[in-house]
Amino acid sequence: MTSAANSPLDHVALVVQRLEPVLERLGHIANHVGPIEAFPSEGTREVYVGESAAKLLLMEPTSSEGPYARALAKRGPGLHHVALNTPNLKEFLGGVRGWLLVPASVETIAKSNTAWLARPGTPTLLEVHEAEPANGDPLVSTVELPGLTDQLHPQAGLTVSPDQEAWLTIGGRRMSARTLTAPG
Repeated sequence: MTSAANSPLDHVALVVQRLEPVLERLGHIANHVGPIEAFPSEGTREVYVGESAAKLLLMEPTSSEGPYARALAKRGPGLHHVALNTPNLKEFLGGVRGWLLVPASVETIAKSNTAWLARPGTPTLLEVHEAEPANGDPLVSTVELPGLTDQLHPQAGLTVSPDQEAWLTIGGRRMSARTLTAPG
């Protein structure tokens, strides 16, 4: 479980076909829903759910182009990436085993101290920011990822999935990312 005082889990991004049905499924668990924003350059409509640490980011592709539309077409709705904050990106990257730096990270590290990591057999990306971990009560307390053979970091809230599903504990309730993001 991540600590309410200091959570390295910044957000969990889910690609969805439509934002509204997922927001309805979250119902009373969603303690705070931000504004729905359009990002034409990314080809998405997006909304954050949660206020501080460990938010959900729901992303709906608005065109057939772009990385999120490709991810939705290839894998269907579900978990896209998990974003972590670390006070020292270089130190974090030096201690990660089994994850590969995505080539675009050369540019994103230089521009924004953000690295993207992929792991063979794990159908999600890690977005790692050099930033202090967030304070506050996390909306998402754990993320169980398929394809992991061990924990990335005990305090990151990422654990090994017992099956081939990605599982999220949201507001104390364990939910399948695939079920949460299913159409209609």
